[in-house]
Amino acid sequence: MVFLVALHALNPSNTQADWRVFYDAGAHALAGEALYRPEDLPWVYKYAPVTAYVFAPFALLPQGVARWVWVLLTAAMLVRGYLLWASQLSRPLPMWAHVLVLALGVPFFKHLFRYGNCDSLLLWLALESEALRTKRPLASGAVLALACVFKPPLGLLGLVALLAREWKRVVATGAAGLALLALPALQLGPARAWGELQAWRAMLANSTGPMICANQNQSVFGMACWVFSPEEGARYTLLAAGFGALLLGTLAVLLVALARVDPAAARRALTAVALYCTAVLSPLGWRNNLVSLMPLTYLLVEAALRLRSRATWAAALFAPAVATLTGLLAYEVLGRARFQVFLELRVLGVCAAVTAITAMVLQVRAARASSPEVAHSRRDVAMDARGGG
Repeated sequence: MVFLVALHALNPSNTQADWRVFYDAGAHALAGEALYRPEDLPWVYKYAPVTAYVFAPFALLPQGVARWVWVLLTAAMLVRGYLLWASQLSRPLPMWAHVLVLALGVPFFKHLFRYGNCDSLLLWLALESEALRTKRPLASGAVLALACVFKPPLGLLGLVALLAREWKRVVATGAAGLALLALPALQLGPARAWGELQAWRAMLANSTGPMICANQNQSVFGMACWVFSPEEGARYTLLAAGFGALLLGTLAVLLVALARVDPAAARRALTAVALYCTAVLSPLGWRNNLVSLMPLTYLLVEAALRLRSRATWAAALFAPAVATLTGLLAYEVLGRARFQVFLELRVLGVCAAVTAITAMVLQVRAARASSPEVAHSRRDVAMDARGGG
């Protein structure tokens, strides 16, 4: 399914504007040229200078060939991410459950492939780091550092490691991150490399504000645009912070409740929540960034399977089904203008938030239902009922 969606994205009508930015950045890195050019806005390179070297090998290929290689490679990375997370679940899932999780993620990774973005690369790096954290903590930290220099909000996974007292992994992440940021100095010299870092920071500061209310932004900052615009200053900031605090607070309460019943499940859920938060709490959390919801979607389906209730399945699938139908059918059925209204209303972002909360609620319910104390209590009730009869 993933590769079919990726191949569909390679049709000539898809511009893949983000991929062109990456391809050009790789060429500039090879030539030792400036990466951050105001004249390129809004399609300007937005990642740390060292990350451009990741795209340098692609710049050695003809652009058409490089485009095919990149999209198929990112599809493979996404599949690898799904497999990595599925392998960390508490129990194997039936094949149809994996297909269901894939189908619920299509609205996000379809858009990812359409623009040629790198979210599947970042998701794979984050989950690869998680898979390595116990057996190879230093390698895990180095992989996480690479993800963080691409997208600093992924540092939330470093905070998760810190809370779990994974000291080797935390130190490796910090050391590898600093080394990676300094790496361009080998080609450009310290002064020019520092200048590129400064240019990166200035570009982010100058380009973020004007794009916050773009309808593709499905984060809490985009949701705040329902009422205020960023130009309204404190009122907009307070509303966005309020949305973020409400969502984060709800997820935190559910994580604490899960940790009291099943610490191992809480550790997995904390990673899934942190990954989702890198998108929903980012100033520019584009809808393709919501591919990071995948781990929580797996936890949603896993918990629904354990609870075995039609009502549970209905509650679990409502929000992700609305998101999937919106992402897949609204444009084709209703047309571009009406689909833009769905984006302006942040339907995908709201559905993702509801999905995340529902996943955590069901995880808590499933953990409580299978805890030894609950099982013992149920046995006592059954024995009393038999004795009373």
